[in-house]
Amino acid sequence: MKEKNMIDLKAYSNLGSNNCEKTFFKKICHSIKELAFIGSLNGSVSGAIAAILAAYGYIALPGFGPIIARGISIAFFAGTIMGAIIGSIMGILVGTFCVFIRDLYISR
Repeated sequence: MKEKNMIDLKAYSNLGSNNCEKTFFKKICHSIKELAFIGSLNGSVSGAIAAILAAYGYIALPGFGPIIARGISIAFFAGTIMGAIIGSIMGILVGTFCVFIRDLYISR
């Protein structure tokens, strides 16, 4: 039987619960998913435009020559995929940085 003035340490203890970590990872995951999606869309459009310009000889992309030699359709597809991958990686990095900066200033 508990007395009225006793504090239930299980309810207020952070030792047994991962509530703080779970909310932090949920915030990071939500922000990263959104920015990675935006980065992927931006990267895929930019990659497709760069692949078309490289295939027609308007710009030079290092290492893209063997892909261009296969044809415009392969170059377009490869440029879109590479742009999406690079864009999503940059979106993840920017998202992680923004979450840490936001938490740094909010915690003060």
